[in-house]
Amino acid sequence: MGAALQGFSRTKKLSIKSVQETKLARVLTTFDLTFLGIGSTLGAGVYVVTGDVARQIAGPGVVFSFLVAGIASVLSGLCYAEFGARVPKAGSAYIYSYVTVGELCAFIIGWNLFLEYMIGAAAVARAWSSYFNSLVGNAVSKGIISVLGSMHTPGLSHYLDVFSLALALIIATILAIGVRKSTRFQGTITFINMAVILFIIAVGAFHAKFSNWSNDFLPFGFTGVLSGSATAFFAFVGFDVIASTGEEAKNPSRAIPLSIVLSLAICYVGYSGVAAVVTLMVPYNKLDVDAALPRAFEQSGVYWAKYVISVGALCGLTASLTGAMFPLPRLLYAMATDGLIFSPFGWVNKRTETPLFSTFLAGALAGTLAMLFELTSLVEMMSIGTLQAYTIVATSVLLLRYQPGVVGIAEPAASPVKSTGNIEREPTERSGNLVSLCICILFLDMFGISALFVYGMKIMLKGNLWLIVLAFALVAILVSACTVIVLQPQNNSPLPFKVPLVPLIPLVSMFINIYLMMELSVITWVRFGIWMFLGMTIYFCYGIHNSAEHPRNLAKQRELERKEKLANSFNMEDRLSNG
Repeated sequence: MGAALQGFSRTKKLSIKSVQETKLARVLTTFDLTFLGIGSTLGAGVYVVTGDVARQIAGPGVVFSFLVAGIASVLSGLCYAEFGARVPKAGSAYIYSYVTVGELCAFIIGWNLFLEYMIGAAAVARAWSSYFNSLVGNAVSKGIISVLGSMHTPGLSHYLDVFSLALALIIATILAIGVRKSTRFQGTITFINMAVILFIIAVGAFHAKFSNWSNDFLPFGFTGVLSGSATAFFAFVGFDVIASTGEEAKNPSRAIPLSIVLSLAICYVGYSGVAAVVTLMVPYNKLDVDAALPRAFEQSGVYWAKYVISVGALCGLTASLTGAMFPLPRLLYAMATDGLIFSPFGWVNKRTETPLFSTFLAGALAGTLAMLFELTSLVEMMSIGTLQAYTIVATSVLLLRYQPGVVGIAEPAASPVKSTGNIEREPTERSGNLVSLCICILFLDMFGISALFVYGMKIMLKGNLWLIVLAFALVAILVSACTVIVLQPQNNSPLPFKVPLVPLIPLVSMFINIYLMMELSVITWVRFGIWMFLGMTIYFCYGIHNSAEHPRNLAKQRELERKEKLANSFNMEDRLSNG
């Protein structure tokens, strides 16, 4: 039992050499990463989420919904940016939690990200197929049904969408031919998508009627804005693809933070701009939920615009699909390299310098899900993995800031003495353990507060004494734990990028993500439990014994390194004697 617990808590040890070494090609610039992030994020949300939130949840206040969602995403993005600078390795939140929290937590996050990326890619592939099918008068679905017939199983698609399977395999092939070529493809279609979005904003502004705002700007009240932000938040999901490129960026410690912030800022401008013009062109209650943008232009007399919008929608969906599938093989590569999942997932093709097996498997899995399930069934499981990953990254930022020592890459510091002459307090093992305990308490406390908001707010507002007392107790615990953390010394080791206002920003990010998790349906948690059972079976039967951090495997690695050094010294002596 003790050995098992040791295995759960063992962390991945990183040296400067191990951070810099990789089998993947380091070819991506800040520009490449920014376009990759924009393409992964600024896709289906523009063409689907905007109309849905405006019509049914927030009205014209959707512009504030995107503002709140954008702020929440930036908070998570800043935490990702620090870890991307500190630990520029493939694997995103998986590798971050591995070096800070421990192996079991890392496997759980990696397994959840696997689910997120796979279902995300399947959902976008299905959306692409459905959108194209509607453009051609349902010719695709009619043709498939005439050949393969239809299905009538509850929860499954009413026909086998082989078109979406083929689309996923085509994107997998593009990704497999090399990271440089695939990012050029991604950049091209993202540029077209951005051009169409600028067209929507510019042309839509000429047909704006401010009376559509002045009459009823917040028809659902401020609660509608907050509720809409929960939906709009997921329109920003996708920027974490940048963090998965740590081993393929030319200067990851600087390029990853900068590109995350840039991509989120550009995406916010795009979302808020489109939300503003579409609600100014047409009254919010007359928007078409399924095709808000083309219908809004039709209602304004600009009939030809729907063709331009269709091109942008297909390019945006293609970019989102590429962005969703891009990190999945890299995550599998990272976990296989660490020995937590089966070794074939870590195979890298020497010619293309990409994880070939993982890439095609990702395409096949995503395409199969897209072929079998309806879009609504697919998107139900996307959220929980993303939010858990965001929460763990924010938690890891807090943990590392209050621990002694340095994890990852740190820039050389000139002096630990401030300009005032006072020596900075340094964290100790005792203060670090105290912060860790407080973070555990906060984690549980935030779940309690979120559950109270989601399930007990109406009862509490009616004057239920017990819930009011419970709310005050939970808030008192929150304030006390936060105060203890603030009073502890921080690790001031200089990094290429650091999250500002620690511990405020990570704590707010943690709370928002946990609150949104509590908003998820019960069936989502049940499905998540089944997925986790499968993952835990793999970990306990394979990963815990084959982990690269297992003492037996560490001893083998040290022996190999010793033999390699010995062989190199003999070779050097031979060259000197022959010279």
